[in-house]
Amino acid sequence: MLNNDNDESRRLVENCYRTHKTLVNPIIDWPDEAVKEFLKYYSVVGNPLYQCGFCRIGCIGCPMANKQRYTHFRLYPIYRINYVKAFDRMIKKRIETGLEPIWENGEACMRWWLGENPDQITFDDL
Repeated sequence: MLNNDNDESRRLVENCYRTHKTLVNPIIDWPDEAVKEFLKYYSVVGNPLYQCGFCRIGCIGCPMANKQRYTHFRLYPIYRINYVKAFDRMIKKRIETGLEPIWENGEACMRWWLGENPDQITFDDL
């Protein structure tokens, strides 16, 4: 299974190596307009977030959402605040258990999470 669920190389049928299940992506190669026509034809109400301009529906702040996560945090600022608080708790727990903290605080961890560190390496760098 691919780590990036928006990857252009997704296939109709895939195997998840983690769960050992077969995944079927029946509309993986449909253009957006065909999906809209299908929903309209069968009178299916799509997720209202698509009407708000979202191109991907998933977790708020998901790193796979690329630039869309900034919109998430602008629209739902409490989520960003809670991410930072959770990162602060994680750092505190690392210190309490004798592990060296990787980030100085939750805000620094948030910048890492969002990929805003210019020195951060990515899988593409490896």
